[in-house]
Amino acid sequence: MTTLVQNLESKFSNAQVAGLTMVVAGAVAIALTAQISFHLPFTPVPITGQTFGVAVVALILGRVRGLLAVLTYLSAGALGAPVFADFSSITALWGPTSGYLLGFIPAAFVAGYMADTGMTKSWVGTLAASFAAQTLILLFGAAVLISFVGINNVWAMGVAPFLVGDVVKSFAAVAMVKVVE
Repeated sequence: MTTLVQNLESKFSNAQVAGLTMVVAGAVAIALTAQISFHLPFTPVPITGQTFGVAVVALILGRVRGLLAVLTYLSAGALGAPVFADFSSITALWGPTSGYLLGFIPAAFVAGYMADTGMTKSWVGTLAASFAAQTLILLFGAAVLISFVGINNVWAMGVAPFLVGDVVKSFAAVAMVKVVE
């Protein structure tokens, strides 16, 4: 993926401006994918496209810029910008979805690290990185959701409904990343 990033950097006369532009573009991409949202009647957590956005951004930008894009996105929401699912903001950080949002941080770091170290040169490696990101988001989400729905309900309300979608999003992330390489 470094070829895309290097190509973008070469378009700017200043590497810092290029880096900042990529970070902001990554945060905007995550915010846009967050608006793809479907609510299930039995869980307070919507199915969204933002986990796909996090994976793609981290795989393309790498560990540092991918993580900065996620932190920029989360900071914008914490400051009141309507960037989370359904154009929500800070309230999403203090409710049943907060663990999933916080899970974006290690997800971006791990997927970005895998991209930076060349583990994503193949489809299989890229898929593994995307699966790792999706898994971390689910784990963090479920860990926090327990306090809202109880340990007996967390699997049915916070993990199982998202497994098939996360597999689909992982394959879609791989396709997207490999297209832009």
